[in-house]
Amino acid sequence: MIFFDIDGTLIDHASASAAASLQLFDHFSREIPCSHNEFPRVWETALMKHFNRFCRGEISLFDQRRARIRDVFANPALAEEECDARYRVFIQHYETWTRPFDDAAPCLARLEGNRLGIISNGAREQQIGKLRRAGLLHHFSVMVFSEDVGLGKPAGKIFVEACRLSGDEPANCVHIGDDLTADVYASNTAGLTPIWLDRIVGPNTQLQVPAARIASLNDLNAVLDTKLCCA
Repeated sequence: MIFFDIDGTLIDHASASAAASLQLFDHFSREIPCSHNEFPRVWETALMKHFNRFCRGEISLFDQRRARIRDVFANPALAEEECDARYRVFIQHYETWTRPFDDAAPCLARLEGNRLGIISNGAREQQIGKLRRAGLLHHFSVMVFSEDVGLGKPAGKIFVEACRLSGDEPANCVHIGDDLTADVYASNTAGLTPIWLDRIVGPNTQLQVPAARIASLNDLNAVLDTKLCCA
């Protein structure tokens, strides 16, 4: 089974999140204690802080969203209902901005005939919606999300559950993702074969990782054919 991460791998989450955060700022600019230009960074910092808590099983999916809102509005006493209402402003814009990377659909089309799956830390309904809007959902027969198992990547449990549902042993599965910790090292530790999608080649160019390394999904098939012999 060939598993894919979603955000940063198939779907351009970062661009959508930045654009939607600015629209959230514009909607509530008088209540946010930072500048318009600073807000995407502030938003992403709060997002990662509390989403990682959710992936570790410390808080619920909804509570991490509320904590994020309370952080960026610098208002820890904000009521749950108000947090939820403000988060909906963000997510409505976010969903209109999400787009697949240009190499995603061609890559999946070339893999037709292989069994493909998803392992994602995102919320099930939201992530399936992204794939559906991108026209990619039909490629995947097994999908596992962090809320399904109570923990997210890099916890090994989510990889084990994905392999169980696929009916394959981890050693016979591949995982493609962009995050070194959550995708590459974690899937390798769980016994899968990782492939690192390094879209932004930066200062870690010389970094040695336990994975084949590609800069685009256009390169994936060659790696699978020559090194992994996946069927």
